[in-house]
Amino acid sequence: MTSFYHHLLWFVFLFSLFIVSLLMSVYVSYLNESFYIAFNLFSFWNNDMTVSFYLDYMSMWFSTVILMISSVIMIYSFFYMAPYSKTVYFLWITNLFILSMLLVVNLSNLFFLMLGWDGLGLVSFFLIVYYQNQSSITSGVFTLLMNRLGDSFFLVTIMLFFYYHSDLTSFTSNLPSLFVLLFLMLTFMTKSALYPFSPWLPLAMAAPTPISALVHSSTLVTSGLYLMMRFSYLLYSSYMLMKLLLILSLFTSFYAGMNSIFEKDLKKMIALSTLSHLGFIGMAFSAGLLQLAFFHMLTHALFKSLLFMTMGDIMINLNHSQDIRYLSSGMLYTPMSCLVMYVSILNLLGLPNLSGYFSKDLILEMMNYSSSSILIMLVLFLNVFFTYYYTYQLFYYSFQPIKVFPYQNFHSPMLFHSVCLFLMSVSTLVFGFFFMSHICSFLLYYPVPTVNKWLPLFLNATMFFILFLNGKLFTSNHPLINYYFSNMMYLSNLMLTASSNLYYNLGFMLVKSVEMGLFNYSLNTFTKSSFFQLSHLVLKLAMLNSMKIVLYSSILLVFLNIMF
Repeated sequence: MTSFYHHLLWFVFLFSLFIVSLLMSVYVSYLNESFYIAFNLFSFWNNDMTVSFYLDYMSMWFSTVILMISSVIMIYSFFYMAPYSKTVYFLWITNLFILSMLLVVNLSNLFFLMLGWDGLGLVSFFLIVYYQNQSSITSGVFTLLMNRLGDSFFLVTIMLFFYYHSDLTSFTSNLPSLFVLLFLMLTFMTKSALYPFSPWLPLAMAAPTPISALVHSSTLVTSGLYLMMRFSYLLYSSYMLMKLLLILSLFTSFYAGMNSIFEKDLKKMIALSTLSHLGFIGMAFSAGLLQLAFFHMLTHALFKSLLFMTMGDIMINLNHSQDIRYLSSGMLYTPMSCLVMYVSILNLLGLPNLSGYFSKDLILEMMNYSSSSILIMLVLFLNVFFTYYYTYQLFYYSFQPIKVFPYQNFHSPMLFHSVCLFLMSVSTLVFGFFFMSHICSFLLYYPVPTVNKWLPLFLNATMFFILFLNGKLFTSNHPLINYYFSNMMYLSNLMLTASSNLYYNLGFMLVKSVEMGLFNYSLNTFTKSSFFQLSHLVLKLAMLNSMKIVLYSSILLVFLNIMF
């Protein structure tokens, strides 16, 4: 058990880094500058292996958001992880993850970026299997297998980059071939859980809730999309790849939204919501809306991590139950957490003048003005409806009374914990307006009629009251249908079986061909010839006279004494 002072110490350290990063972000944004810092380690085949950091407004703002969420997680994890053992291990692993994430965000060299990239996959595995039960170990192994697949793509990408151009920086002037770009995009898709690599994200909810808030909502899953934005000028050079990414991202968003309607697990439902927004961000990026995609990535990281933390507070008072139907009368026993949760929900819906509205509504508006087909726009607005539906589910169930309410044991959070959540909710509210008015210089404001301004709020309120007055939600109690959608339409089973069989068959072939084949033959041949030569030597010595045997034995003993 760690004391509160250990968590407070890490909070102070990370919050100090957050203040420094915030000041640098404002400086870089206002002066429109960037910094390139490089250290030459060694030269290899007339190529300099350079550790290079590229600090522009994109990397600095993303680092600022990561450090702000991480500093709040340090306080939140003490409240949530207090009953568990190995909290020192948990703290160090969490901070190792933050270090890996900052390396991924700020490094510009693909070769050394692999350090942070591999660190993310390895540390996330240790965090997912923290509880060490059957569910967490299965989820952790599957996540590790998917990350190994992404690492394989990454190594092939580095090899191809090095073979063709020997320039691994993120702003190289060389345009690689379509084959190289395909591997680059597949690498980033595995980490961002885009289809067909999406099943690992809901399974990763077996990790503790502070990790879900930090890793699987705001940082790890967005790292792939962030690197796509980093290498955007390479990916934008291929129209076919962007079309493929648009289709996969749109389908990921639709796929996750449809599954979230039937999901009853709180954390998995929020994970599917995260997956839906990842598809939304990927769709915006592939449509050419690079700055808006980055803006929505930041706002989504803020309010989704806040939603995870408030859900953790509520689940503590629900005897750690994650069933959404058990989320009853939450407003009565955790009013502060529920209020902050409603702030996150309204951001998720994109209510006017909140952060989610500025990013989400702008992307929808720009997609309307683009030359996209009617089918794409219909699927896009259907995804928005899915978002509204599962968001209303959270609101609906948090006010439903149940009979076990008088028997609940309530645990009030610490004052410092509540203050941190409140300040983070305020920053989530004002971040969108601040970013749009002071940071983004590419936007053009123009006057519109008052009716158009109030129309999104009117539509939200109308839809909300229709659902609320109806008093019930569409859901399914059929076990087969629920199992089908809870396993992401059997995609989880398919990917788990395929990846397990791939690694098993590959390992079996290696053992059969190498250990039991070539290696076994070589070892047996060497052992046979060695024993034959040794026995021949002993036989020759035995045929000598006794004085020579004593002499040779003495020399051997002296030699062994000198050696050992």
